[in-house]
Amino acid sequence: MPRQPNRRPKIYKGADGLWHCYVTVGTRPDGKLDRRHRQGETATEVAAKVDELLERSKRGGTVPKRAETVGQWLTYWVEEVVRPTRAWGTYTAYRALIDNHVVPQIGSWRLDGARRLEPEHLEALYVRMRRTRIRRGAAAAAAAGRQATMSGATILKTHRMLRKALKDAVRRGRASRNVADLIDPPTARAGRVAAHTLDETQAIITTAMDDPMAARWLIGMLLGPRQGETLGIRWHRAHLDPPGAQQPHVELETQLQRRTWQHGCADPYACGAAPRPRSPRGYHHHDPCPPGCRRHAGRARGCPPPCPPDCAGHARHCPQRVGGGLVEVELKTERSVRSLPLPPVVVELLRAHRARQQRQYELIGRRWDPQGLVFTTAWGQPLDAGQDHAAWEALLVRAGVADSRLHAARHSAGTNLVATGTDIRVVQEILGHTQLTTTQIYVDVAQAVKREAVDRAVAALMDGNLAALLQRDGATGPTRT
Repeated sequence: MPRQPNRRPKIYKGADGLWHCYVTVGTRPDGKLDRRHRQGETATEVAAKVDELLERSKRGGTVPKRAETVGQWLTYWVEEVVRPTRAWGTYTAYRALIDNHVVPQIGSWRLDGARRLEPEHLEALYVRMRRTRIRRGAAAAAAAGRQATMSGATILKTHRMLRKALKDAVRRGRASRNVADLIDPPTARAGRVAAHTLDETQAIITTAMDDPMAARWLIGMLLGPRQGETLGIRWHRAHLDPPGAQQPHVELETQLQRRTWQHGCADPYACGAAPRPRSPRGYHHHDPCPPGCRRHAGRARGCPPPCPPDCAGHARHCPQRVGGGLVEVELKTERSVRSLPLPPVVVELLRAHRARQQRQYELIGRRWDPQGLVFTTAWGQPLDAGQDHAAWEALLVRAGVADSRLHAARHSAGTNLVATGTDIRVVQEILGHTQLTTTQIYVDVAQAVKREAVDRAVAALMDGNLAALLQRDGATGPTRT
């Protein structure tokens, strides 16, 4: 064996005929030296393994026992890095992308070493995702003569998630490079939610005045808070009769959000297999359907397929479930915490709504539990987003307006504010956006405003001589050949 370079540990041939080397790469959590063993059939092979290990140790961070796979790192990253620090919606979206698309396609490739992840693997992943069929919008796509496939925005979100995850892997010494930076990001056209026209907005507001939740709909159409922000308003934050010279206003500080239930038991798989009322075979962890099974009657596939042995899902059926349901959480960003002025009509509607709640409490008694929320169910429970959206769809039907997402009300509020001459930065404050560019995506300039802008430009450029130009054009005719 030739002389080794400085600082490379000794490589020697053992009694087993293989070449060996022990490398110190730092300390373990207990304070003892972290020594790694490398072996091979030739000294050159071992030297290459040692150099790779030393290079990974130089980059800092903990050096894993062996190069992690993409699936192992993403599972750790989304649970230990994203979940404690990011919004719940971000965590659940990342978790779904990782479990359903990334890990099944590229999860077995390694971050470093042999069989490491390459840029071509990411490009192939995006191509497969672009061809993936989805259920949402399938009917509309079939009517248009095409297939419903995954949107470019979802693929771009996947790329940004992988770029961030691999960047963290590089910073922690898990990977030597970020392959997501070596390719161009997928292209995606920003989706726009169409705002209601002025006539549609007036029809919705007129119809909503006869609705028991009129205050909820007018707040959404006039001020444009997010759905969770509106459903999370509490009476102590709705200042209908403020002291001094203050005007009526509402403080948006928290929002209602539905979170996924987690198992509170020791064995999630056994919990999922346990019998439940009206389901003696259990909910999900079971063998294929027996003859004559009527579960999911009317569906050709019958029962769902059996769950794998390590399945920890279906926590909503766990008797000891924790951490789920409707919870009150912080708003999306710091700029989302804001105070919105209440128009007089909304103040009167809120007063009538509060009086109605009081009568409901006197009628129902102890079963009424509003928890201080302004907008609740008929029994005083927090209002779920699905229930709220169903009520919105029913309102649109009564108003004779085409079906649209509830988020369109927020878009309409921004559009109407701009159309009435409100500065775009004031609209940004009302909608609670951190970036002005986000507000510009939400706001459509009304046709009347565009018409006035074009008329002003024409008047300035032609100096009021439009009639003379038209007469000249009619007399001489076009001069081009």
